[in-house]
Amino acid sequence: MSPTAEARPLTNIPPEKRPRVLVVDDDKRLANALCVVLNQHGFDTSVAYSGAKAIETALISRPDFILMDVMMKKIDGVDAAIAICELLPRCRILLMSGAEDAIQKLEKGAKRGHQFELMMKPVLAASLLEKLQS
Repeated sequence: MSPTAEARPLTNIPPEKRPRVLVVDDDKRLANALCVVLNQHGFDTSVAYSGAKAIETALISRPDFILMDVMMKKIDGVDAAIAICELLPRCRILLMSGAEDAIQKLEKGAKRGHQFELMMKPVLAASLLEKLQS
């Protein structure tokens, strides 16, 4: 994750109006790094390190966006995303993965009527910010 990005910062937005992003990855260093970059660009972030915790945190924090790893133990990112979509249908979910078989996991969501966008790892800050700001 490159800490420098050319996307426009949202730092002039009052804290209560900043877009809320939940970052979910079982790689704590990556999740925390993504939160730092997003915070520096004016997003209000929270973090979860598992699919189960993502569902719980999403229900409490009601994020505008969720950035979630596909490959996690117990509840993977696709199953967590499906559960969250059913509870928070207006939340936009962006999945990320470095695994080659992540596309096959997305088919599980498609069979249940959910289409998720996938970013391949390593996630570039500029690309992520562009997607969140579009």
